[in-house]
Amino acid sequence: QTNKQKYIHRVASTTTYPIQVIKSRLQQRSQNLEITADGRYQVVHREYTGVVDCVRRIWIREGVFGFFKGCLSNAVRVAPSAAITFVVYESTMDLLDENR
Repeated sequence: QTNKQKYIHRVASTTTYPIQVIKSRLQQRSQNLEITADGRYQVVHREYTGVVDCVRRIWIREGVFGFFKGCLSNAVRVAPSAAITFVVYESTMDLLDENR
């Protein structure tokens, strides 16, 4: 991939990440145990009536950063997988070229 393609992929992933957050919130159980900013555990009740309600609650309770919650940890999870895929693909293409 060229630098331009990598940049476009990063921008696309970042701009669509809020959709993933909304989707996962709608799929979650109605009660979750979360760690607060001061390190305490808190039971959070979530029962969204739909997408608009979910977006509204995230915006009010967490602000814009709520839509990107977990974005960094997701990038850390995805990066090694992408690197392995790239190395395997390139190695396979090299082997195929040698056999011609």
